[in-house]
Amino acid sequence: MVLIGLGSAGAGIVSNFSDSHTKVTITSKDFDNCHSEESYENNCPTFDLPISDEYWFFVCGGSKCSSATLRILETIKDKKINLVYVCPDHDLSGPTVMKRHRVVYSVLQEYTRSGLLNSMCIISNKKILSMIGNQSISKMYNNINTTVANAIETIMWFKTQEPVMGSLHQQKEISRIYTVSMGNMKDNEENMLFLLDNPTETWYIYSISKQELENNQNLIPLIRSRVVDDESRNINSSFAIYPSEHEQSYFYSIKLTHYIQPVETN
Repeated sequence: MVLIGLGSAGAGIVSNFSDSHTKVTITSKDFDNCHSEESYENNCPTFDLPISDEYWFFVCGGSKCSSATLRILETIKDKKINLVYVCPDHDLSGPTVMKRHRVVYSVLQEYTRSGLLNSMCIISNKKILSMIGNQSISKMYNNINTTVANAIETIMWFKTQEPVMGSLHQQKEISRIYTVSMGNMKDNEENMLFLLDNPTETWYIYSISKQELENNQNLIPLIRSRVVDDESRNINSSFAIYPSEHEQSYFYSIKLTHYIQPVETN
């Protein structure tokens, strides 16, 4: 598996993954004499990407580099491509950045829904900041990138493990657009990394300490309540429970849909 990070955000996310992955970072420094969206697209060089059957591609649609996304993906179009798209914070971004974002965001969703991309995970800078709290300017984007990398890599790892209860979610083929949430068991609240519109499927991933696995009699009712609540809203829901060596129990969820997502407005 190869991880490709385009632009400063994409490169920053990929650099925070463990070294067990093959990582490629592409930034504005890798483009010659590119100053506009059109020049990044029209003058995109051919990058010598490692050969793999599966690629993860990370990009923020607010960057000028994002205009080269389709040109780069064209070189690996016959492979399995999982896209992670970061939405810029509209409160901290100018009109030009948001216009660029709207174009790239829309096009990539259509490519995903048509099946040209295997999946598209949408992440919101603003939602992550609301979860991790106020940050200094010099540390803000690095902390955002670290949060995204940790979430995606942890979920990748869980998919390779055997749960003590539950199973991998068997999603519908059309459910290619998704986001991720994070939560702890203490307050049982989810922190969405993007407010997904019209979710149709959810997979809950529980990482439970050995002590709680042995002693927490409320764990099954807690999980069941989430599944039942989802089903009442016509959301196909499943879960998997994994043992953890950590004292703190937590959970992730993957929210999936086949609906095109609107641009964030709040």
